[in-house]
Amino acid sequence: MSSTKSPPGRGTSTDKDVQALLARYRCPTPLHALRTLLLGAIASPRMEVSPMTPFAQAWGGELPEFASADEVEEVMGVIVHGLWNRLSEHQNARTPFRLPRFEVLPTRQTLLELARMRAQELKGFVDGLFGTDDEMLLPQKAHEAVVALAELHAMFEGAAGLLADDTKRAPDHELKGLLRNLQQMTIVADEQINKAVQSCKRSRGQRLETMSTVMSRKIRSAQDDDAEENGMAADDDEPDFVESPLSQHVTRNGVTVRVDIYGDSDHRWILEIVDAENTSHVWDEHFETDQQALDEALRALEEEPLEFLGRSSKQPLN
Repeated sequence: MSSTKSPPGRGTSTDKDVQALLARYRCPTPLHALRTLLLGAIASPRMEVSPMTPFAQAWGGELPEFASADEVEEVMGVIVHGLWNRLSEHQNARTPFRLPRFEVLPTRQTLLELARMRAQELKGFVDGLFGTDDEMLLPQKAHEAVVALAELHAMFEGAAGLLADDTKRAPDHELKGLLRNLQQMTIVADEQINKAVQSCKRSRGQRLETMSTVMSRKIRSAQDDDAEENGMAADDDEPDFVESPLSQHVTRNGVTVRVDIYGDSDHRWILEIVDAENTSHVWDEHFETDQQALDEALRALEEEPLEFLGRSSKQPLN
């Protein structure tokens, strides 16, 4: 049986390859923001979207200069056949997109970096969704998701601003509380990003939703305009979620994870397990009670322990 070898990088590139390419061409957009920028472009209701459009956005609107056709081929392999295609898989509702999770200590500097990173990711998604357009007709559910993401972006930016101000005191207990809030906001951001992706996918493929909402692309000015028009304070725009008292660290069969359970705005419960690699596992199903969510987490740990590689129960996962 004969086979054809793919060109280097085609379909096999990793985040490490993408990071090296961005560094070589001095891309001002970090990898975490590029990922959401490309995902937004993939999700966009525009019928024709080239991967090169958001790629140029990452460099401020113009592609970097390439010295040869080989360099162009490498970029195509790493970005288009690699990262773009991997992100396209998140259009499948069974493989939803998740913002990256990693261990974060409750210190002023690490929380500042986390808040800035999340703000960049959310802005990247909206910028990719709108591309070079200032306004766009969006399906209603996608519009609602973008409004929610604008509110979350404002909160992440607000947290970053406070943390960057050395004149503001930051006691340890407040930093720990802020860390939990940022983690909860990240879960809500995941939900809203996937809500927009699925809504736009349906509108492109079947035109089942009414394209009736005009949304400003500029996420920062949009949040200011909404506050002025609606007379709302920023605190009033915070998404409705509450952490269950059943959230806890759990060890089963030598595997230690953090089980997080949050109530949503529909009075149902979201289950997230953060494993030993700081990877987030969020259930698509929402539960009627927080006890049901905890029971499901314990069942998964008992029956599928290999899904959650263990570490010492004394080492916290933040």
